[in-house]
Amino acid sequence: MTPSPDSDDVVVRVKRGNPSTVFVLGTSLNPDQFIVRTRDEAVSQAVAYAKRQRVRAWFSGDNGFVLIGTSRAEAVAPTK
Repeated sequence: MTPSPDSDDVVVRVKRGNPSTVFVLGTSLNPDQFIVRTRDEAVSQAVAYAKRQRVRAWFSGDNGFVLIGTSRAEAVAPTK
């Protein structure tokens, strides 16, 4: 199963335009909320938001979602 964001997780997306590329932040189900000019700034903002809201931060790229930060306590299955 491929990991993907929950509805309240923050997601960084790339919007390629003419003449420049911008990065947008939002949740997986809602419209984009915030625009920044650099990938570093987008990742920094997403991770800070994830820490404040106790959610995960994701980057949406050409190959799907990549987890970039989390403040959520993950349940760990016991090993046998």
